[in-house]
Amino acid sequence: MKKILLFLVVLFLLLLTFTYLFIPNKITISEKINVIANREAIFRKLGDTGEWHNWWPGEKQDTGVKKVFVLNGLRYHLDDKKFLSLPISIAKTGFKTLTELTFIAENTEETILSLNGFITTSYNPVKRFRVYLTANKLKKDIKNLLQSVKSCYSTTKSLYGYDIQKKLVVDSILLSTFKESKGYPSLKIIYSLIDELKRYIKQESAKEKGNPMLNVFTKDSITYLVKVAIPVDKELPSSGNINYRRMLGGGNILVTEVKGGESEIQKAYDQIQHYISDHNRVAPAISFESLVTDRRQEPDSSKWVTRIYYPVM
Repeated sequence: MKKILLFLVVLFLLLLTFTYLFIPNKITISEKINVIANREAIFRKLGDTGEWHNWWPGEKQDTGVKKVFVLNGLRYHLDDKKFLSLPISIAKTGFKTLTELTFIAENTEETILSLNGFITTSYNPVKRFRVYLTANKLKKDIKNLLQSVKSCYSTTKSLYGYDIQKKLVVDSILLSTFKESKGYPSLKIIYSLIDELKRYIKQESAKEKGNPMLNVFTKDSITYLVKVAIPVDKELPSSGNINYRRMLGGGNILVTEVKGGESEIQKAYDQIQHYISDHNRVAPAISFESLVTDRRQEPDSSKWVTRIYYPVM
């Protein structure tokens, strides 16, 4: 009996020694991962908890006041965003810590995500050991979370919602015309201009080389300038409002395809603008839409296919 008691006392002392010698008063949390993603783009995604369902591997709870994400018994909550970092509180019963996710740009296409924080332990040996076990589990969870983010956001489409591609402008000849419209132009106005170009192309024995192109511009949301163009196989003389211009090849242009009506097309434009800003680009010329679908023949706008072309430098 005395031997058993002595063994338990020695074991208890060893555990105390381990607890106080090998478990520090503050346990550091520091994990990082390299992601092929633009810093500003991935910051927008991770700074919006409405997007977390795309990569979060655990559960989600909505208390009505805040969104809480749960993984292996730990609750994660995004606090108020900073300039380019995200404070994330992590807690469960008897445990709480505040970490910070920072975004370090390696270049415009690559970002290091680094999540850092520390956990204060307790002088109570039992609590101290529990915190130690929780901290070790947390470190593994954070590695998995960062890997999940990397897997989700390593493509342009996942970052911007559209497959925005960088291409080179192809040398081409365009026949164009324009008209002013009070209010956003109707399909009737747009296609009347397109039909005018088509008649002129046929009259001049030329051939169309691509889909009709459209650009709509307004300064005041009252008067709109509608420009349409059609690629053709040769230079044609100008006539009235009909003019030709040569688009010189070799320049950079962003291209994406959109399925849907005007609201969906506007969403794509908004994301292209984000892309341009994120990558420090400027637009030297107007953008245009290639009308893949003849919208007169397809009354359901959700089925419209449009390619957006946006010159950049």
